[in-house]
Amino acid sequence: MCTNNLKEMRITNIQKKELSDIFKKNNLNLIDFETSGEYQEFKVKFKYDYFSFSIEKTKDDTYLLSIFSIDRKNAYNLNDTWINTQKRFDNWAKQVSTELTSTTGWETFENTNFLNTEYEDLNDEFTETEKIQAKESIKELKVKIKLLNLSQEKLEIIENKLDILSLKVDELNKFDWKSLFIGTIASLIMTFIIPQEASGMFWEYIKSSFNNLKING
Repeated sequence: MCTNNLKEMRITNIQKKELSDIFKKNNLNLIDFETSGEYQEFKVKFKYDYFSFSIEKTKDDTYLLSIFSIDRKNAYNLNDTWINTQKRFDNWAKQVSTELTSTTGWETFENTNFLNTEYEDLNDEFTETEKIQAKESIKELKVKIKLLNLSQEKLEIIENKLDILSLKVDELNKFDWKSLFIGTIASLIMTFIIPQEASGMFWEYIKSSFNNLKING
């Protein structure tokens, strides 16, 4: 196909709305994803991992799809009609939703070291920069937790716990604060303040919020 004809192709707003309806039907939050592309291209990608679904219209009712699914890190490419594209997008969204709301059953705080806890932390104090980083990460986590559709009562409990953690940054050394953080998160999960169906996404929010926090001893 010539380049000029390709440029004339366009994925319509109605088609994007159809994809949006599928997306929402599968209980995915738009804030956790980013979209890109214009005219003949459209892409949806999960912000915190490689899962993505790309569409390029190549001719009338023919679309080139590039799909990064939850079980393969290499793209699956194919051409299909719009009706089948919607079906494939629904299947992709359903798989991503299930993945994000499921725990593996192997999660433990012993093998999760996203706070870089080291033996040397036993007596080390936070630097002023690290204090700011920790408090900003807690603020970010508080914002993201509101996306879990929890009751107001549960949100207030979680926010109160996180506020205490923020205050304790100024009082505790690294090791003691990290221990308090881990114990706090564990208690929220074990007492079902964070329900089981939301625990998978809760873990994603914790990892993404503290991803840039480098508290080294």
